[in-house]
Order: sequence, then C-alpha cells, then structure tokens
Amino acid sequence: MKPIRLGMIGSGDISNRFFEQAGKLEQVQFVATCARRLENAQKKGAVYGVPRAYDDYRAMLDQEDLDAVVVTTPHSVHTEPVLAALERGLHVLNEKPMATSFEECKAMVELADERGLIFMSLPYDLNPAFLAAADFVNERYIGKITGAEANLSLPGPPRDNWYYDKSVAHGGAVLDCLVYPVSRLVGLLGPAVSVMAEVNTLIPKRIVGGGKLVDSDVDDNVTLIVQFEGGQQAVIRTLWGTSFVLNNTLVFGRNGTVALNDSGLPLVVHAPNVPVPDAEPVTWRGLQDCYVPRSAIASHPEVSIMGHFIQCLRDGVVPVQSGRQQLHVHEIMFGTYRSAETGARYSLTTSFTPWNKLDPTIFDTRSEFI
Repeated sequence: MKPIRLGMIGSGDISNRFFEQAGKLEQVQFVATCARRLENAQKKGAVYGVPRAYDDYRAMLDQEDLDAVVVTTPHSVHTEPVLAALERGLHVLNEKPMATSFEECKAMVELADERGLIFMSLPYDLNPAFLAAADFVNERYIGKITGAEANLSLPGPPRDNWYYDKSVAHGGAVLDCLVYPVSRLVGLLGPAVSVMAEVNTLIPKRIVGGGKLVDSDVDDNVTLIVQFEGGQQAVIRTLWGTSFVLNNTLVFGRNGTVALNDSGLPLVVHAPNVPVPDAEPVTWRGLQDCYVPRSAIASHPEVSIMGHFIQCLRDGVVPVQSGRQQLHVHEIMFGTYRSAETGARYSLTTSFTPWNKLDPTIFDTRSEFI
C-alpha cells in the first residue's frame, strides 16, 4: 500500500478531527502543517507528531513531497491555498464553505476537473443514517415525493472571534450553517432549479461564551424555498437564535415520510401502507406506523471524512459528494443571498449527476391520480 503524505493548511480547532482521523488510517501521515503564525503550526504539529511547520503555504507546497492537502483556514481564506495546491497537481480536501463567492467555487471545481484531480469539499453527509435514509426515498415506502424540510438552527457560535465580523467571515449563518441542510437535501433529492429567500441580521447585539458582549453584522436569520424540477418545494431554515440545536431533515411523500435526526431518533420511516422490514416500530410525532430501520443503518459502515478522501485518492475515483454536487449546493447558498437582496426568484445554473439515482417518476405528481 502506497503511503499517502499530507499537508495541513490551517491550525485552528477544526483541524483536529482531520489529524485524528488520519491517525487511524494505514500508511497515511501528515508531514507538514501551516498557519499564518508559525508558532501555531508548530504547536499543532507537536500535538499530532507532524515533523515540519510553515507560515507560508506556498513554501510548504513547493518544498514538501505531498500527495494532497487539507484546508481548514477561516472561510475567506480557502480560495488561494486550494487553487495553489490544485495548480501544483495536488489533491485537495477543503472545509466548508467551499469559498465566499460563487465565482471562486467555480474556479476550484473547474481547475480540479481540468487537472484530473480529486477535489472533495465539505460538508460530508455520508453517515450510516443518511445512507440508509436514501434507501427509503422510493415509491414503495413513501409514494411520490411532495416536498421536504431541513433545518440547522442553534443559539449561535459561542466564540467571539471572526464568526460575527462580516469583514472577515464574508457571511454568517448562510455560509457557516445553511450549507449543511442544503447539502443533505440535495444529496437525497438531486439538483434543484430555483431558490427564493429571506435573510437578515436578527440579533446585532449578542451575549456569547463567558458572557462577553459582541456587536454582530453577519446574517443570522435565514429562510429559503428551494424548488425542484417536478414542482416540489423544500423549506430550509437556519437561525442563530434558538435555545437548542435543531438539525433535522424530512422528505415528504404522498404515502409516507423519511425523517433524519428528528425527535431524538437517527432515522424514522413513516410508512402507513408498507411495514418496514427488520425495523423497530416507534411512535414518532404522535404517529403510528413508524419505524427505525436499525438493520438498514447498520448495513452502512461508518467511514470518516478522511477515510473516504484517502480511499478516493487510492482508487482514483471522484468522491460520492462530487465537486459538481457541492458546487450546486454552494450556488443555492449564494442564490439565497441574491434572492434576498433582489426579492426575486434566483434560477440555478448548475447541475450534477446524483450519486443517489432516484427513479424520475417519483417526482411525477401530475400524470396520474395519487
């Protein structure tokens, strides 16, 4: 097995999980880390046994013998190191959001395609419950798809750093949180055609971790309607103002519903017409005929972000959530800003080939009685 040599660009808290996941993989090693301040890169390297540290990612890319890099810098500092790595023929795993403008996102995806390189951009949705949910989004269990909902709402980031400063973050809840529910829905249902949205700053004066007072100028209150080609609409929400975390996804069908991470359950299938095999009957939202398909969840092994990325490198295959798919996710996000600014529907220009190939007839609600 060929050893994989990695470089880390960014040394904040978010980088830890990539170091830890890589440490569990065979013949995978971070050989260099980079941060704007050299001492930060050195401290991170000391924790995870990374031999060399840099304060210039270009120097790291030019001097180290790397196969790929992981980029975990703040949102607005993704584009330059990602493009620099791709230009040097290196594969890239990039934290979310892909970038802070749609044009930058397109540049990344197009350069990776042009060079034949693996470009994997988060979020990463491929946990066992999500993969099992995709198995039940079919007419047998839920009938024709009629709509969807997804949410990621929370009190707000507890840290008082760049998250609340638009000049640094270039956005708030849209870039930091909306990307998750949009990615999940697109992953389950495929490409959308348009978006309409409302976005504002609901809480400009915040109390954050430790009781510190913060002036915020970033968006923290977002609601959008994404429309699919069959006319189905998905309501997607993110709010930095709740008293608890809500992070669920529901796909509605004429005869049933698939719900992810709702009411304390990892996956529920409401299927009044067809019992779900090898599943635990539950009462969900006061409804009977609901099932937690634990055997289906167990049939999908857990694969970490780094595990999937490294496997793609070794096999020379495109990640399940391809760069084109995540580009579509990000166009929805930037279309959210455009729609909110103009008050008009934003028509999406991107598409992708879904990994979860649904029968097209599941979106056909008009040609027969249902």
